[in-house]
This record gives sequence, C-alpha cells and structure tokens, in this order.
Amino acid sequence: MRARGYGLVSSLLFHLPQAALLRSWRIVARGPNRSRIFRFFNERALRRMHGADDAHTAGGHFYVIVMPGTLHFLLPCLALVPEGVRVRLIANGARKWESRLVARWFPRFPMCRLRTLPATSLTHGDVITLLLDTNSGNFGPLDHDCYVFDPGIFQDLEPAAHQCLTAIYGGVSEKTGLSYPETYFLYLSTPVLQGIARRYHVDARNYREVPDHLRPVVERMGLGRGVFVKDHATFFDTLHLMLTLAIAEGYDIRFLQRVNGDSIAHLGGTSWKTSETKDLIECYLDWRFLDLVGDDGLSRRYARRFRPFRSAAQVRASMPMTPEAHAMTTRIDDLVGRVSGSVASCRPGSAAGAPVPQLN
Repeated sequence: MRARGYGLVSSLLFHLPQAALLRSWRIVARGPNRSRIFRFFNERALRRMHGADDAHTAGGHFYVIVMPGTLHFLLPCLALVPEGVRVRLIANGARKWESRLVARWFPRFPMCRLRTLPATSLTHGDVITLLLDTNSGNFGPLDHDCYVFDPGIFQDLEPAAHQCLTAIYGGVSEKTGLSYPETYFLYLSTPVLQGIARRYHVDARNYREVPDHLRPVVERMGLGRGVFVKDHATFFDTLHLMLTLAIAEGYDIRFLQRVNGDSIAHLGGTSWKTSETKDLIECYLDWRFLDLVGDDGLSRRYARRFRPFRSAAQVRASMPMTPEAHAMTTRIDDLVGRVSGSVASCRPGSAAGAPVPQLN
C-alpha cells in the first residue's frame, strides 16, 4: 500500500482493515452461497435462461462469468468472440449497473444473474457445478480475462467418448506425471463429469483436503497427503479433484494442437484481489484496459477503485523500471494494441458515429 502511494496512517486505519474485512466476509460467505436455498434459486435462474434460448436446449454454449469490478477486462474478451459462437453471461456478484452496461455493449448475449450474499460472489468452481447440473449437453467456460485471437479455436471442440474435456493449455506434474488443464478455456464433456459427480459425491469446487471416502482412489494416482495436481499448489484447484477421478476411471484430457501465444492470451488473477492490495504492475494493467474500453461511465465509476492513481502514465512513472517491469509493461501494451480494433468496433454508437449513451 505504501508503494501504491497510500499514506501510513490511512493504510493502517482505513485501507488495510477494509481489505481484511472484505476478504474475510468473502470467505465466510462461501458456505451460505453454496447452500441449498441459494442453489435452488440459481438453478432455477439458469434453467429459465436455457428455456428462453432460441434452440430451447441447454448445451453447446460458452459461459462467461461477469465478476464485479472486471468489466474493463470482460468487454474486450467479448469483443473478440466470433459471430456464431453461442455465449451466455453469468452475473456473479456484479452490480446491477455493471450488468446494464454489459447488456448495452453486447445485447445479443443473454445474461443470468446469480443470487449471493451482498458484496460476494460464488467461487468459480461453484458456478461450474451449477452449469453441470443444469446442462444436458457439453459446454465451455471462458474466463473474462481470456482473449481468443484465432476464431478457429472455437471449432471442433467436442471431446471424444473416452475424453472428459477439451483444453487449450496445461501442465504436467513432476511428482505424479499427471497432465492437467488450465481452466480459462475449456469445453466440458457434461455426461462424463455428471457421472463422476454422481458416483463419487464431488463437485467442481476447490478442495483443501480429499474427502475420506476418496482417499484410496486418489492415493492410487499418487495424490493426497500433501501432494496435489499442481506441484506448487496446496489444494485441488477448480475441477481438479473431479478430473483426477475421471482419469482414474480411464478418461483422457484432449489438448488442442497448434495453439500458441498468437492464438490466445490470458491475464489471470484479475477478479479476486481487493483493489488496495494490487501492486503497481496490476494498477498499470487496470488503467491500460480501462482506457482501452473508453466508456466514460465505466471510467468514472472504476477510477475510484484504482486510487490514488489517475492514469496509466502516472502508474508507470511511479514504477521502478526494472528489466522485469519493462518486459511486463511491454507485454501489456502489446496485448492492448492487439485487442483495440475489436473493442472499437463493438463500442456502442461506434458504427453510426453516434455518441455513446452513458449510465447514470
């Protein structure tokens, strides 16, 4: 916080307690948000959205989760989605004005609002669990800060009968030799994962500990007792326990071939941090994307989140320009340049040269 430019007194008496309370509240809210009553209303909302679909079917969609405070990353992501790709938006803790702004930019994408406790969101794994429970066909989650430059990636994604999902990138555990996918772009085999959930009584959430009844299965895979799918992790990340069980049953993960950094880019970590705890490079990233979107209403509201800075240039001037910082700012600037044309073409009023209506 001191590096950000906050004073010592304001950091200790205001910003730090505020960030700590917000994080604590989000942790406490995970249980109630996952409870049966919230689950009932959220499943009903998703089924209502699926029922209103032109095809009158659930499945074959990509879902993008609308998280609070992330529209400057989300709007460029949606701007790159090719025509013909069926996208459904899930408002997960986003404020009503944020949902209205997204609908103004992309009215062709239906949106479903999930119920949660105030100022909280469902975890990513809990949203995927809801989607698995309410879909009859395969579908894909797409992160709000994932940018797909090659439209061909959206083609030929269906997993084969012996595969549990299709993924872009992944890693291999040195400890166990198991392959695992990165979760920012996936296409899930719904029947396979629904079967895993039903047989083993698990879902897509993060697991700090392996449930007792699954330890024999997981230990046969070389996992458990402090060993997780990712070597550096201290928990089973989103979907990882389900995928471990699927692999134990003989299913494979399909990884797309001929995909590189020119095809897709992912930022990561843009939705869970409180704004006061972001470091300088993250502040620079926020301001560059906020300027990229160029929506006056969004800039006015989000600028409060990115204090005390008022521009990307101000952040950069405050940043010690080490070789690492120079490389990261260059990467951010390059990504903004690659996305800018698509964002400009989607900006409301841009085609006719009309002024963009702003939210009150």
